[in-house]
Amino acid sequence: MKTFTKSTTLLIAALLFSTIISAKGFEMETETYVDDIPFTTEEIAAQAIYEQAVTIEFYMEEEEYVNDIPFNTDSLAKVGLSNQALAQDFDMEDETYVDDIPFDTNEIALCSSQKNSMILAKK
Repeated sequence: MKTFTKSTTLLIAALLFSTIISAKGFEMETETYVDDIPFTTEEIAAQAIYEQAVTIEFYMEEEEYVNDIPFNTDSLAKVGLSNQALAQDFDMEDETYVDDIPFDTNEIALCSSQKNSMILAKK
């Protein structure tokens, strides 16, 4: 038993000694260019997440009623757009001259009604 223990201890010491000697001779060279990964890890991670998400299958129960919206979306959209338009504040320029229409509207209306009556009379 004594011989077995001595030989085992000697063998382990020899292995450790040879490992230390070979490790001293093995030195890493310093790299001049650290960014030597030829790909973008962020893109690869995003691609992996995408592929995982695509493989998941979703099962949804089919609805009994196709027309399950209880209101008229067209009229609601019109009301919503109208409310948005009314909420806008418009800044109008101040006019220097308010009476800028170069004719008398009463006179134009009178002439127009006379023309209409003449046209009706011809018929």
